[in-house]
Amino acid sequence: MFVTLGRFIYRQRKLVVLGGLLFLIISIIFGTAVLDLLSGSSETDPHAESSQVDALVHQQFQNGEDALVVMFTARDHSTVDDPTYQQAVAATLNRVKGQPGVGSITDYYSTKSPRLVSADRHSTYAVVGLRGDSDADLKALRPLLISDYLQVRLGGGPAASADILDQVSHDLALGEQITLPIVAFLLILIFGSLVAAALPLAIGGLAILGAFLALRVLVNFTAISIFSINVIIMLGLGLAIDYSLFIVSRFREELKSDPDVAAAIVVTVRTAGRTVMFSGLTVTICLLSLLFFPQQLLRSVAWGGAAAVLVAMLAALTVLPALLALLGQRVNALSLRGLLRRKKGGPPPAPTSPGISGSQGFWYRLSNLVMTHPVIVLLLTLGLLVGAGLPFLHVNFATPDARNIPAGRESRVVSEILDAQFAANGIAPIQVLVQSSGDALAPTSIASLYDYTRALAKLPGVTRVDSLVTLDPRLDAGGANAYVAFYAPASRAQNPAAVAAAGGMARGSYSLAQVYYNGDPHAAANQQLVRAIRALPTPAGLQAQVGGETASLLDLLDGEAHTIPLALGTIVAIIFVLLFLMLGSLVIPLKAVILNILSLSVSFGALVWIFQDGNLAGLLGFTPMGSIDANQPVLIFAIAFGLSMDYEVFLISRIKESFDRTGDNTASVALGVQKTGGIITSAALLLVMVLAGFGLGQVVSQKEVAIGLCLAILVDATLVRLLLVPAAMRLIGRYNWWSPAPLTALYRRLGMGETSSEASAATLPVED
Repeated sequence: MFVTLGRFIYRQRKLVVLGGLLFLIISIIFGTAVLDLLSGSSETDPHAESSQVDALVHQQFQNGEDALVVMFTARDHSTVDDPTYQQAVAATLNRVKGQPGVGSITDYYSTKSPRLVSADRHSTYAVVGLRGDSDADLKALRPLLISDYLQVRLGGGPAASADILDQVSHDLALGEQITLPIVAFLLILIFGSLVAAALPLAIGGLAILGAFLALRVLVNFTAISIFSINVIIMLGLGLAIDYSLFIVSRFREELKSDPDVAAAIVVTVRTAGRTVMFSGLTVTICLLSLLFFPQQLLRSVAWGGAAAVLVAMLAALTVLPALLALLGQRVNALSLRGLLRRKKGGPPPAPTSPGISGSQGFWYRLSNLVMTHPVIVLLLTLGLLVGAGLPFLHVNFATPDARNIPAGRESRVVSEILDAQFAANGIAPIQVLVQSSGDALAPTSIASLYDYTRALAKLPGVTRVDSLVTLDPRLDAGGANAYVAFYAPASRAQNPAAVAAAGGMARGSYSLAQVYYNGDPHAAANQQLVRAIRALPTPAGLQAQVGGETASLLDLLDGEAHTIPLALGTIVAIIFVLLFLMLGSLVIPLKAVILNILSLSVSFGALVWIFQDGNLAGLLGFTPMGSIDANQPVLIFAIAFGLSMDYEVFLISRIKESFDRTGDNTASVALGVQKTGGIITSAALLLVMVLAGFGLGQVVSQKEVAIGLCLAILVDATLVRLLLVPAAMRLIGRYNWWSPAPLTALYRRLGMGETSSEASAATLPVED
């Protein structure tokens, strides 16, 4: 198959390049439009109980997860009791009432709730419920929320989302400005030729823009997060460089031994092309495993990352060999090494590939040294990996809060003021949505709700419960009957307070109870409080569901605990199949999975040590949160596991190629490491440079992903590929290539591995 592909590409090289150019133009015209169609990222499970409660609260009460916090502070330091202050607040809020997308508005002057006033009484806030597209609504409302008398600042979910989107866009541009020049410089150093160095960047651009085009189609069917753009650029550029390094290096290696360009193209596609295909498929499978998770963030990364990898793989298999066929020996043109030699009067050197120097180079000697003492190397390296991963044992998961945004951003400032000067968790209560069998204001419903809220108030950790039946201590003294009379139709006809309370906390058969508590919403004690509320029996005629920030985190963790085994099992099963089809072995896939998981332990341990424990916070420029984003380990695992398999396939394919030719396991391992050691190290260095550019961003969750992936790649390309793999393969010996006889027969029949007949066919002349 690959010999046929290589021959076709060489014969139709101009047509293939023209097709790639046409695809690039279409991607530029249509694909880049996707940037205006992406949304903020939701990290919650839309099917979880907490998400259903949030949706119902948003639908029934026009409040909930899209609650815009409007913080007011008088410029002259007057208090909220000053009539001028009150008039300024009313005038500002009146301008947004009735605007498109605006629901209910809750403020201190209409509710007299003390939680809406700061301890020094100089600040107050209103909650504006936004319906529909909260991002668009916020843009329209900002000009209306301006006051000469008051300082007005915006916080809450919509404002934080807008700040994150703006910061991510800024970080994206900064990352590109820093990354591209460094990567270009390193490529020139690695290849020693301006022409060869330009090819990976060209394929990277094609991969990124092609992925944009794929997302432009997908966004018509599903919501895609803007965070997917970061992943597309990271993986599209990074893997395009990886694949291009492998293809170009193999092509130059073949040209060095035989100047026949056609033969070099066929052999390159047959060997390196096969490796790139299997590598691309393994990375894609790892990314698509994120589709098992319901969170929009993870699913967006799956679609965006898979699109980038597939386009990079296809471009490296088709457009890149066609470009090489057109260039031929000119791939080494504009050689810096040659220019330096000519200036010194010496002859130009023969073209070389990164890390290739026969069978006695540095990597060959290193692997032989490792295989001379395999047990010692294995134990020392495993001990180092396990030790570095130990901090993960005390991991504390959470969802991002305002500290995810850089200090000084308006939404973060509002959050810090709320934490410092207002009642604890004023905008993050546990929400209990109660549904009655009849009208929520019916006497039986009020009486049952009274009993239920008193039971809620007695739970350990509860500081206050706000509901229809906890409004006034004078009514509390009269028990449930006092509230039944308060909400009777006759009372509501004459009592504006009853109308206001009923309108704010009841809709049809639904009523809302808000449970307040002390401490961090993500704390284990408050997660346990959510469990206790859910376990609390409801009186006859009532049903209760629990939502809010704490419940969302609990549901997220529970959902991931159930989904991770399924996703991991699928990854392992499919990778076993792919590597078996490539290598005909069951031992190599098992070894690869075990070593990859061990290498990831370093990344996970570092995440906890850096971002949870706060080490290096000053150097990296972030505020420690005492936790890590619960979605990030899943995200890092899927991406890093795929990239680790990328390097595994590169290395093992060359080892297998040599073993099939010689039958000598030890020599084949050493030669495979020699042939790929420089390429893998160069590819890892380039990919780390790409990721590091995004690690300089100011959004902490983005920084976590970038740094976590950098560490995973560095460990995998050094300790794992250059130490653990040779040591393990030396100890396993010829059993590296073992599989049961029926599977061996199946492998030979399917013919996905490189066969002697295919190798012979590759030597036949190619008609131009």
